[in-house]
Amino acid sequence: MTVEQAERIAQSQFVWAILFILLFMIVVGYLVRTSDKREKKLMDFQDQSKAESNKREEWLKGHLDKNTEQLQDISQTIGVVQKEMSYMSDRIGRLEKQET
Repeated sequence: MTVEQAERIAQSQFVWAILFILLFMIVVGYLVRTSDKREKKLMDFQDQSKAESNKREEWLKGHLDKNTEQLQDISQTIGVVQKEMSYMSDRIGRLEKQET
């Protein structure tokens, strides 16, 4: 191959078109691979976040149940105290009537 033939080949639009197409395919392949890797990382992160969120939710539900039970106990205790106060008030009222 002579220098002139090499120059003609290098100046040929056909050769440059083939080189451009090859370069384009290489770039697209690289972008697809990196996109797939990034998508996999995001999916893994989402799964991990979902698992952690479910764990937190269960923990919060447990504490909410405990708080609800404690509030029910407090409510019952207040009811008993109110009955006792009412009973004591009635007794004091009766004692005051007896003294007069």
